[in-house]
Amino acid sequence: MADLTASTQERMEYRRENEWRRAGVPEMDIVFSRQSGMDGRDVRTFREISLQRSLLIVVRCPKVTARAWHGLVPPKPWAMKQKTGTSGLAVSDDGDIRVSDYDLMSVWRKSAQGFDKLFMSAAGGAPRGRWSAEAQQLAVELNGRLVSRIQHGCQDDFESPKNPGVKSSDHFAAFRLGQATHLADPTQCARYYVQAGLPWPYDPAGQFTGHG
Repeated sequence: MADLTASTQERMEYRRENEWRRAGVPEMDIVFSRQSGMDGRDVRTFREISLQRSLLIVVRCPKVTARAWHGLVPPKPWAMKQKTGTSGLAVSDDGDIRVSDYDLMSVWRKSAQGFDKLFMSAAGGAPRGRWSAEAQQLAVELNGRLVSRIQHGCQDDFESPKNPGVKSSDHFAAFRLGQATHLADPTQCARYYVQAGLPWPYDPAGQFTGHG
């Protein structure tokens, strides 16, 4: 999509931030939106659910400029091949406009030993199939509250050669027991995993290696 002018983007972001404030979004979540590209209301939702359910949730963030368009434009589906532009928007061949979306990377529940994986995928990491009742319940709760809904399971749980891996341009958000941390690139995300006692399933080139 053609790049938006800086003034248009800035005006939209200013307008959306004021909308979030009127909706009661804490200022710290609005500030985090500026780093992550997520809707400020969705930052609040991930934080609150991670605290309420004693979870660590890791999300791959959209382009930072996408923050102005969540809730106004539907999230980009997995099947859409058009690249997201610097505006945070992508346009299909037939003119369908979508916003850069969030991708769940992994979900972990707090335990006495640290964190245990909550597998958010079909059995064996298959692309389709039944999820556990706990995973289904969490997905329903998230999508009942998120402005830009989650469209598929956790990438870390997709045990397939088609797993897209991670790119050097990717950035991430970790929501841990109510606290949000922005991770600017895969190196920072890998370090965060290690410090939290979690296995990082990607090699130095970003290719998926699995957990085995």
